Amino acid sequence: MIIALDRTYWQENNILIASAIYQKRAFPIFGILLSKKGTSNLRKQQIVLRPVIKLSKAHQIVIAGDREFHSVDLAQWIGRQGVKFVLREKKDTNFRLRRRKFNSLSSVQTAPGQQEFFSKINITKKKGFCPFNLAVCWRRKYKNKQEKDPYYLLTNLRDLETAVKAYKQR
Repeated sequence: MIIALDRTYWQENNILIASAIYQKRAFPIFGILLSKKGTSNLRKQQIVLRPVIKLSKAHQIVIAGDREFHSVDLAQWIGRQGVKFVLREKKDTNFRLRRRKFNSLSSVQTAPGQQEFFSKINITKKKGFCPFNLAVCWRRKYKNKQEKDPYYLLTNLRDLETAVKAYKQR
């Protein structure tokens, strides 16, 4: 089951919400009103995700989030809960392959229509984070529309196809 983590404005309310995805529809499970405008922080994200994870212990879930939820701290926390995740990262996020120097994700050489999967990468210069997997996907041109940049998906899923499929359901 895919759980989408999202934030939205409804009327004058800033809402952080977790929704179950079923047949291309999002069904809200749990959410909170944020007291400020703008993005949420790790503490608020944990408040929303804890009851959802607790309710879903009997099921295998994958938490999917867009670039607002690019936090390595969030990824580490979700992984410690025994839950799978796929979170879209920003292109200026630092990563390192096999003890090489850190580079931004935008330095990954790719082209439209290509996909790559990197296992056990370091995604931040901070110490204490376990290695993650990274899926890099750039959609091919479709109906004369071309994505400007590839997607960078931080995940603890084991392969490219599963990570991309989970994120697309978000």
